[in-house]
Amino acid sequence: MSEIPLVSIRDVANHAGVSVGTVSNVLNRPDIVANATRTRVLAAITELGFVPNDAARQLRRGRGRTLGLVVLDVANPFFTDVAKGVEDTTSTAGMPVIFCNSDGNQNKENAYLDLLEEQRVQGVLITPIDDASQRLHRLRDRGVRVVLLDRRSPKPTSAPCRWTTGSAASSPCATSSRAGTAASPTSADHTASNRSGIGTTARSRP
Repeated sequence: MSEIPLVSIRDVANHAGVSVGTVSNVLNRPDIVANATRTRVLAAITELGFVPNDAARQLRRGRGRTLGLVVLDVANPFFTDVAKGVEDTTSTAGMPVIFCNSDGNQNKENAYLDLLEEQRVQGVLITPIDDASQRLHRLRDRGVRVVLLDRRSPKPTSAPCRWTTGSAASSPCATSSRAGTAASPTSADHTASNRSGIGTTARSRP
C-alpha cells in the first residue's frame, strides 16, 4: 500500500487561493482573518486533510504546551496514580503529556530529559535518580518548570507541595517560578484528591 503524501501549508494556501501567511494566521491568529477567508481556508484544510506541524509551531514560539512525566517504575502504584492524575487534569486543558519510564536507569533518564528538552516542553514532573542532575539544572535555567515527585528540590523556589490535601496542596508550586516538590501519599485515603492536586501542579505555568 502506497503512503499518502503529507499535505503542506503551501498546498492548503494554493487550494484556498490565499497566501501561506494567511493560512498561518488562520491557524495561529484566526481573529485577525476575515470570516469569508477563514471559512475558505478551514474548508481547504478539511478537504485536503491537513494536519498542522505542532513541533514547528513550538519551535517558533520557543516553548510548547506539552508536559513531560518521568517516573522511576511504571509498575509502582504510586506512579500509576500520579500519571492518571496528570493525564486527567491536563487533558481538559488540551496539554499533551509525554510519559517516560526511567526504570531507575540513569542513562535512560538522561536520554528522556534530553528528548523533553528537544521537544520544548513547558514543564517536567520527575522522580529523579539524582536530585542534583545537571540536566534538571539546565532545564530550570532555560525556563522549564520542574516539579520533583517524592523528592525535595536542592534549590527550591517555594515551599514544597504537600500531597495530602489534594488540589489545594499544589498552590505553592503553582506560584513558584521554577521548581516544586510533591511528596508521596501517606495513605490510600488520599488517592482521589492526590490526582487532582498533582494534576493542577502540572497544569500551572511558570
